[in-house]
Amino acid sequence: MTNPLHLYRGILRIHRYMPREMRFVGDQYVRSEFRSHRSVSDRRFLEPFFAQWTSYLHLLQEQTGRRAAGGNVDSDSIKRIGKHLDPQVADMLEDDKAEQLLELHNASIGLDKQPEPETRRDVGSSGVPKRP
Repeated sequence: MTNPLHLYRGILRIHRYMPREMRFVGDQYVRSEFRSHRSVSDRRFLEPFFAQWTSYLHLLQEQTGRRAAGGNVDSDSIKRIGKHLDPQVADMLEDDKAEQLLELHNASIGLDKQPEPETRRDVGSSGVPKRP
């Protein structure tokens, strides 16, 4: 199994080569996920967790070309980071994770601003869009 601390540090290190906005979101998410798995000891959960994060690290290393030291980069200097989520993987997400992913997507494209209350007919009492 992967050394969790090396993987965690490697991900945070590769985030340095991402645009500032992406780095901020990525760092927060990585910290949250690794923190929530700190007390997990069941290998059935840990192996896929580390396998996915290792895959993520390798993808970013390829896409950034593991740029030489220099910290943050401009948004324009990296044409594309990441990849589209496979629809089959999206279908397997728990409802709360799917909702979290939708909120993250909406925030990333500027749709995180809530409309005025009188125009929010499709939004539940918690402020989350109702599912069709």
